Amino acid sequence: MVRMSRFGIVTTAIVLAILTVRFVHEPQIQAQSSKAKPRTAKPLSPNEAKQIDARLEKLQETFSSESTAIIDGYERSGQYERAKLLLEVLLKLDPKNESVKNRLTELDEKILERTELDQKLNAGADWTLVGTVQKDKPARVEAAGEFKLNLAATTLTADGFAQEDVMHDMAPRVPLGALMGMIVTEANQKEKKPPEPFAIKSKHDFTPKQDGQLYLKVNVPPGAKCIGDLRIKLNGVSRGT
Repeated sequence: MVRMSRFGIVTTAIVLAILTVRFVHEPQIQAQSSKAKPRTAKPLSPNEAKQIDARLEKLQETFSSESTAIIDGYERSGQYERAKLLLEVLLKLDPKNESVKNRLTELDEKILERTELDQKLNAGADWTLVGTVQKDKPARVEAAGEFKLNLAATTLTADGFAQEDVMHDMAPRVPLGALMGMIVTEANQKEKKPPEPFAIKSKHDFTPKQDGQLYLKVNVPPGAKCIGDLRIKLNGVSRGT
């Protein structure tokens, strides 16, 4: 059984209370047994409704103010994930709040910058493991440099380049010669189902849906010769495998 922290319980309770009251505009009919006669809840007077709305607004203001102070504390201490959680809660309460949106963007950037790795990638190499990524944690891959591609030794038919086996053939929906990535998860390994490659090119930001190992490769057909290295910069990617 998953145990929630006090932080999670308090946050969830307050948000649910605010959202529930905020989106209920009409009196609800109380549930009755099949034998009892249904009774309609007594409607509030305009004055009573006004008082309740005022209390709700005060609760929202208090929650927003306290949340901002907590977010500042978390951010100063480097607990960016917790700060982001509260910001996402505030955004649900006020989806048009540009200040919250901007701060979320800035926080995502800090999370990415916290883990930075640099390495070289041989353009002619097969799929290369560069690190691990985590579910719902933003990641970024940037690539720079040039390489030469030689297709002179490649023999083709009218069918063109093969795209059936992503581990050896060209990947569909990724440009020829472009840097691409794929995330191998436990599900891929258990089901023996190959992951789907995605285009990275010179820069790509993404948020993995599952924990997994990140592999990189240049999208070229079998038999092609590549000469040169790409400089790879990784953010939000861990070295561990």
